[in-house]
Amino acid sequence: MRRRLWIYSCLAALALAGDAVAATGLSTVRIASGLSSPIYASAPAGDARLFIVERGGRIKILKDGAVLGTPFLDIHDRVGTGGEGGLLSVVFPPSYTSDGAFYVYYTKVSGAPGGFDSQLSRFHAIGNPVDATTADSSVSAEEPIFTLPQPYSNHNGGTVAVRGGFLYLGLGDGGDGGDPQDRAQDDQSQFGKLLRFDLSQQNPAPEIWAKGLRNPFRYAFDRETGDLYIGDVGQNSWEEIDVTPAAAPKGLNYGWDVEEGNGHCYDPKPSKPPCGDHSLVLPVYEYSHSDVSTSGCGTVVTGGSVYRGAAIPSLRGEYFFSDYCSGDVWSFHWDGTGNLQTVVDRNADVVPDQGSVGRLAAISEDGFGELDFVSLDGGAVYKLVPEPDAGALAAAGCAALAALRRAASRARTGS
Repeated sequence: MRRRLWIYSCLAALALAGDAVAATGLSTVRIASGLSSPIYASAPAGDARLFIVERGGRIKILKDGAVLGTPFLDIHDRVGTGGEGGLLSVVFPPSYTSDGAFYVYYTKVSGAPGGFDSQLSRFHAIGNPVDATTADSSVSAEEPIFTLPQPYSNHNGGTVAVRGGFLYLGLGDGGDGGDPQDRAQDDQSQFGKLLRFDLSQQNPAPEIWAKGLRNPFRYAFDRETGDLYIGDVGQNSWEEIDVTPAAAPKGLNYGWDVEEGNGHCYDPKPSKPPCGDHSLVLPVYEYSHSDVSTSGCGTVVTGGSVYRGAAIPSLRGEYFFSDYCSGDVWSFHWDGTGNLQTVVDRNADVVPDQGSVGRLAAISEDGFGELDFVSLDGGAVYKLVPEPDAGALAAAGCAALAALRRAASRARTGS
C-alpha cells in the first residue's frame, strides 16, 4: 500500500511539473545585484563575461557569477548624469578580440545649454582583449569620435550598436517636449536621427542614416538577419516599435514630429511631409498610454532585443521589449515583410527567482545571444532562461520522495 502511495505521489509530481512548464516554459534568474544604477549590458561575441554599464560612469564585469571589484572602465569624472544623462551604452565590434577597441556613448559635462554634450568615444582594453579586466580610462587615452552639444537635458537617445562594419548612434530630437525647434525633420540637424559611422576609418564622420525619431533610447540589430528594431519613446499618447529590414535604404523617415505612433498627427507644417504621407515609415506596433497602468510614472517604451540564443530554441527570432514605468514585458515575432504575429504578454516569464524585475533600462544580449534584463530596481541584472525540463523536475521530485520514504523506513526499523 505504501509503495502504491509513493508511486501515486511521484505521478502527481510528474503532472505538476508538466503543468508548470506548460504554463510558461520560461523563467528569469538574477545574475547580478547591488549595482549602482545599471542601465545596459553587453559582451563581445562568444565572451562568457557580461559587461554591465552603470549610469554614473563605470562599466563592471560579471565573471563566473561575481561582479569584479575593479571597474573595466571608469569615466565617472567626466560623465554628466543630470536629466536623462549618463554613461548609456557600450558596444564591442568584431575587431575587439584583436585590437581591444570598444565604443561608449555618454553625456559629457559641458557648458552646453542642456548641461552636457552627447559623446561617442573609443577606448582600448589593457592587455589581451579576450581576458582583459581593465581598459585605459584616462582622458588622454579616450579617442572622441563624435560630440554634439545638447540644448536640453532630455531625449539624448542612449544606444550605440554595430552592423556590417558600421557603427550606429541613435539620437533624440534635442529634448524639451514636442520637438519645439522641429529638429527631427530638419536634414541640417543631427538631432532626431540615426547616425552611421564607417569603422574602417580612423576618424569616421557621421552620416545621417535615418530621421524622424523622437527618442530612440533603446534599439538593436538582429544579430542573425541585421534587421533594425527601434523602441521610440512617445510624447503624450503613443509608444512605438519600428522595424525595418537590413536591406532598407538610407534616408528613411520615421515620422516624428509630423506624427507619432501609427499615423497619429502631431505637428504637421508646410515645411514637413503631411500626415499620412507615403514617405513616413509606420511602426509595426504601437500602444497607447491608456493601455498600461503606470502609477504616476508615465509611459515609456524600452526597446529590447531579438532572442538568438541556444538555450531556448523555440524563442529564436522573438523580439522582447518593455514599458519602463509599468514594468510590463511583451514579445512578438516579425516575419520580415512588415507583419508580426500576436504580441505575447511575457510578465509571467519575468517573475524572477529573487528580487523584482522593474524599471527596465535595457533588454540586451550577452555574448551568445541570450537575453539579459537590466533593472534599476535593486540595481540588478536578470537572465531569461528555460524552466527546468518537466522530466528533470519530476525526477528530482520523485528522488526527493524516495529519499523521504527511505528515511521513514529507517526510522521505523531503528536502523
